[in-house]
Amino acid sequence: MAKVEALNRTEQEFVQGLRESLKRGGSKFGWVRLVQLTGVAIQSFHTGKRREDKLIGALARGLSVREKMAAEEGGNISADEAAQILGMTKQSVLNLYHAGKVLAWRTEKQGAFRFPAWQFAEGRRLPGLEEVLAKLNTGEVLDDWGKIGFFLQAHGMLADRRPLDLLRENKVEPVLKAAEAYVG
Repeated sequence: MAKVEALNRTEQEFVQGLRESLKRGGSKFGWVRLVQLTGVAIQSFHTGKRREDKLIGALARGLSVREKMAAEEGGNISADEAAQILGMTKQSVLNLYHAGKVLAWRTEKQGAFRFPAWQFAEGRRLPGLEEVLAKLNTGEVLDDWGKIGFFLQAHGMLADRRPLDLLRENKVEPVLKAAEAYVG
């Protein structure tokens, strides 16, 4: 993704105007709805027949899905908040993330990490999370959003249930099998 400084003057002016419009919209609608509305606006510019049009539509849908996932099941928390929940330092929480033992993503705006709140319960990590992440971290490389999506979407292998719900019921084995198939 290009940095604003790398853009020409006309592009910088466009980005600045777009930022201002998005900021106004964010205060009116909330960010999740704003991303959804932006997707609708972008899709209205194309016919869906050209390759570029299909890519634009896919990018808009992807942004909307990410925002929805970020807001699901209690939303997301900062590394400081995760550290407080787990009774450890912020650096220890970041080390867990880098070791593939918790889920997070880096924000584009500030480069800070955000952690899905649903992976923490009663002062600890969700039972089975670490084992399932170990499976998801093998095979084809999944990005952070792919891993988060695994936990939040229903899977046919799990009788159309979400891995997150099964882990909350301490049913780790079927989730491990689904994770293996997911990266398979």
